[in-house]
Amino acid sequence: MKFHLIGGFLGSGKTTAIIGAARHLIAQGKRVGVVTNDQGKYLVDTAFFQAADLPTVEVTGGCFCCNYDDLGARLSQLKDSAQPDVIFAESVGSCADVVATVIRPFLELGTANLSLDTFTVFTDARLLRRRLLDEPMPFSDDIVYIFDKQIEEANLLILNKADLLSPQQASDTARLAEARFPGKTIRLQDSRQPEQIAAWIALLDSGAIAPPRAGVEIDYQRYGAGEAQLAWVDEEVRFEVPEGAARGVVLAFIGAIADLIDAQRASIGHVKFMARGNEPAQDMKISLPTLAEPDWQERVPAIPGTQVTLMVNARVEISAQALRELIGRAAQQAAAEAGATWRESHVSAFHPAFPRIPESLRLRDS
Repeated sequence: MKFHLIGGFLGSGKTTAIIGAARHLIAQGKRVGVVTNDQGKYLVDTAFFQAADLPTVEVTGGCFCCNYDDLGARLSQLKDSAQPDVIFAESVGSCADVVATVIRPFLELGTANLSLDTFTVFTDARLLRRRLLDEPMPFSDDIVYIFDKQIEEANLLILNKADLLSPQQASDTARLAEARFPGKTIRLQDSRQPEQIAAWIALLDSGAIAPPRAGVEIDYQRYGAGEAQLAWVDEEVRFEVPEGAARGVVLAFIGAIADLIDAQRASIGHVKFMARGNEPAQDMKISLPTLAEPDWQERVPAIPGTQVTLMVNARVEISAQALRELIGRAAQQAAAEAGATWRESHVSAFHPAFPRIPESLRLRDS
């Protein structure tokens, strides 16, 4: 059984890569399971993987490093229930210090009777390019600190969304990354392209890149401050619409959220939506990452029927209360434009708690 740990900042394309990898492996006759992870408890990614018929378990209420024992329990559950040939565990995008708090214990203890095969860190190539060129980043310094530390502890670094750079920019970014981070394996990738996913999986299967054992120095005050500056809002918004208006209300709702966040000069970590029409086949995931991807509207198909529900996971550098109110205003605005009604449920708005490593894990590491 193969076990691959996936890390990287919010919006770096981890989920898209895992879905692509799962499709590639399933086509080879293999069974694939997924562990999702988040500070919240109502996860778009879990719904997305389940909609793709992938056995999925969750570690919620904090990152893997703060919930190591729960990660082991969920892995055991997944093994027993689905008997996968390959497991991908996707760490929440605000998590750092993964090597010291997750990888080393796994390598030394064999948690859940699994050995950890690889650790891949994803980054949006456009954001990394800004950082490498010392251009202004869209986040506060403490959030950028988390971004930096995630990259520092990687030994396999995927410069994802490389297709959103020009070929010359992509090549230059890879060259700069190789110069800044000697000793790392660095790949440019577009995770929507099956052949590039296949190449990544071949690298994972080659055994050439073992998980790193050397952790990095982490200032937990800065780490905790960075997480606390991000607001988490999870909720479900349901629209009742006139026939033929469902797609329009989805576009209006998501567009209004993007516009209102921009108007407040707030920075998006990631805002994810799982939209569901009247039929399960109408499920779709839409994302607003830190740097805009211009074609998201084109990915929203026609949605027949008179009802559409959107699960929302929003992670934005703003106050949690302001973000919750902003999403409500966007829903009200979209409903008014479409002649629809709306209601929200399962609302949770918060800032992540200070990261705390379980005392049991500290003892194991001593």
